[in-house]
Amino acid sequence: MTGPKTVLLSIGMAMVLALLAAGCSPENNEIRTGNVRIVEGGERFPLEIPPEFKYPGAEMVLSSTFEGSSFWTRPETTASLRTGDSLNAVANYYRQTVEQSGWTIIQSKNTPEAVLLMAESGYKNLLTIIVRPELADPGKGRKNGQERVMDSGRNPDSDPSMDPRADAPEGETSGPTVIKLYLKQSGAD
Repeated sequence: MTGPKTVLLSIGMAMVLALLAAGCSPENNEIRTGNVRIVEGGERFPLEIPPEFKYPGAEMVLSSTFEGSSFWTRPETTASLRTGDSLNAVANYYRQTVEQSGWTIIQSKNTPEAVLLMAESGYKNLLTIIVRPELADPGKGRKNGQERVMDSGRNPDSDPSMDPRADAPEGETSGPTVIKLYLKQSGAD
């Protein structure tokens, strides 16, 4: 069966595969399912989140977008970034950026382990910013209230030598730091 239809079908499939291969890159992996798009790695910061909220020099870890299931549903976007900078430096950057961008901090929470900022734009968009130290081993640590014990068998909560702030100035949590951004767009005009 090597008729003209088969030849055209083969050429068409080859073109589709070539286009798909051209869109793939080792820098990022994209998964699309229904209304959700998830991108691991890469350099592209989500367009929905204002660019000033991309921490300078930070590495993109993951981004996702829920595009809504109807005309009236606004997109929801997340971005996960990583930087070698300290928790305090990153948190201060976001406090200043929120203020300089005309957004308003409507809620904030500061602990030695994390900083949470919730900011609202003039268009009633809501941006949640979570800044926390990166765990040395994400598979270890607290889970469902369990005690955090590392491979050494020592408990980092009761052993001061295992405190991630041990080498940092008083009150400073050294990097690496993880940044989570969550944007909920308002339907208000």
